[in-house]
Amino acid sequence: MSDTRTDAAALLERLQCRGLHLSATPAGTLQAWPAEWLDGPTREAIAQHKAGLLALLSAPAADVLADDRHRCRDCYHLQHRGNCAMAAQARLPGVPAWYLPPKDALQRCHLFCALPY
Repeated sequence: MSDTRTDAAALLERLQCRGLHLSATPAGTLQAWPAEWLDGPTREAIAQHKAGLLALLSAPAADVLADDRHRCRDCYHLQHRGNCAMAAQARLPGVPAWYLPPKDALQRCHLFCALPY
């Protein structure tokens, strides 16, 4: 995966984590909703990565991200003390509230939320 596509994938994940939805139209443009959530910096980031976003959103689902694992150090929910906020809120079944995840190990987590810029 090229750096451009990786950057676009990271941006797409951050936008989705914020609740913003993007889709590619057959005409090769991007649609975003809810539109009122598009501020200047978000519009600029989308414009900068438009080609990569279009490639991701137009690709078959299996080709978008070959590896869906993430590092906890890249997750918004990792706290300054090194614990996982989602575990502390009991949102990770079977994981103790004091869970200190390995920050650099690749893992799958359905609550992963990419760090903002």
